[in-house]
Amino acid sequence: MTEKIKTGVIGLDQVLKGGLRKNSSTLITGAPGTGKTILALQFIYYGAKKYNENGIFIAAEDSLSDLRKNAKNLGMNFEDMEKKGKIFLIEKPLATLKGGIMSIKGLLNLIKKKDIKRIALDSLIFFEYLYPRSNHNKMEFRRHVLLFIQHMKKAGVTFMTVSGRTVTDLDRLEYGMMDFVFEGFIILSRIRKGSYFERVLTVAKIRGQDHSLDIYPVMINDKKGLRVLYDQIPFSLVEKEETEEKFK
Repeated sequence: MTEKIKTGVIGLDQVLKGGLRKNSSTLITGAPGTGKTILALQFIYYGAKKYNENGIFIAAEDSLSDLRKNAKNLGMNFEDMEKKGKIFLIEKPLATLKGGIMSIKGLLNLIKKKDIKRIALDSLIFFEYLYPRSNHNKMEFRRHVLLFIQHMKKAGVTFMTVSGRTVTDLDRLEYGMMDFVFEGFIILSRIRKGSYFERVLTVAKIRGQDHSLDIYPVMINDKKGLRVLYDQIPFSLVEKEETEEKFK
């Protein structure tokens, strides 16, 4: 039987039919402002707070002070969990990310020393700087990322990373090489609803486990952060279907 862990994101575990497979790797992708970083932060924070799974959040772009402040505004007190030794925030200056797979030796030592069970990486650009010599060789770059994922799996870590995407129209979505590297692939997007856009989420794939393929509305507020409304259909999709039916 497949062992699963709870994501800590309200509604997402229902979409995943129980949670993420333990020690798996998942890519969260979407356009700016869709909630990718928030989802990854919740995965680490509530993993430690609710499920006693120590976590590491690696920030390759944003400052840790900004992340702590933004997380606190969404109900997540990272400083408190850091003081308890349950969560570790790591800021990786892009200029220092060189040296290939051996440069994660310190990370692997920290995983073992602190009994880390979850790691979230924001964002995928981390790998482009971690393996700069492979940037022009796509297959070699892919191999390095797979090696990194294997290290995480061997260390007993459930791994999540975030990536940006320019085209998030679910009807026109194009898949890149990196989308196939990870076992899980979750898409956050926006659908037009009249004069504004509605955030939505869909699970494109989770290798080795069943999951819903529907599109779900996503809400972000100050009290509960990001929530997946797993029992609702996006209003924007309902309106679109009604409009198409009207003109048939």
